[in-house]
Amino acid sequence: MTPEVGTELVNPVAGTKTVFLATAESTGGEHVEIEATYPPNSTRPARHLHPAQTEHFAVLAGSLEVRRGDEAFTAGVGEEFSVEPGIAHQMWAGEDGAVFRWRTSPALRTGELYCSMWECARDADWAPSGLQMFEAVSAFADEFRLA
Repeated sequence: MTPEVGTELVNPVAGTKTVFLATAESTGGEHVEIEATYPPNSTRPARHLHPAQTEHFAVLAGSLEVRRGDEAFTAGVGEEFSVEPGIAHQMWAGEDGAVFRWRTSPALRTGELYCSMWECARDADWAPSGLQMFEAVSAFADEFRLA
């Protein structure tokens, strides 16, 4: 699945929502930007990195717990931070959930990666195994690697 501006990916079990604000196609490959909504104390993702992409985050509501390299911090409303290529990281919503903008540059196939992960969850009744999720992301080594 290739997202378009306005595509929404909702996971009713995890309580997450992703809305595409910009896609590789709409930016000529410059970036992908989404607005993400995570529920309170959302699940921690696997520690990972992006070999050739920079991610920039802006917290609009709530807070994000962030692990970036050797750093650990909480980003609250109005705060922004970036993750440079090759830096292992993970983030999840704090006690009050989070709404945030998330820009990945360059776009590469990041939109398709997000869609692949969503489709994997949907096709597994919103409870994919680690192996199923690994298979879903393994085609995107230029965009995502476990750290």
